[in-house]
Amino acid sequence: MHLDHPVTMPYRHTYSVEPLRTDGRLRAFRVGLGGPVGTGKTASVAALCRTLRDELSLAVVTNDIYTREDAEFLLREAVLPPERITAVETGACPHTA
Repeated sequence: MHLDHPVTMPYRHTYSVEPLRTDGRLRAFRVGLGGPVGTGKTASVAALCRTLRDELSLAVVTNDIYTREDAEFLLREAVLPPERITAVETGACPHTA
């Protein structure tokens, strides 16, 4: 279904909060990437960081069951300063983080 078709799509994301905080500051814009192992999620994050790091204030939080592998890759590639990259080891399904 193309977005130019006049149809409602209740399964699509709707905004749950206003983009501004009560003090007038903008809320953080968050992007989540998910998918099977080996599909290029971390490479996509690295490319986004390289492209946007000089224009936006970025940070990355990776999550995995038992490793920091994705965060370590981003650190090795120096896509952002080290203090802007962190890893969460969930110990369970990463979707629970």
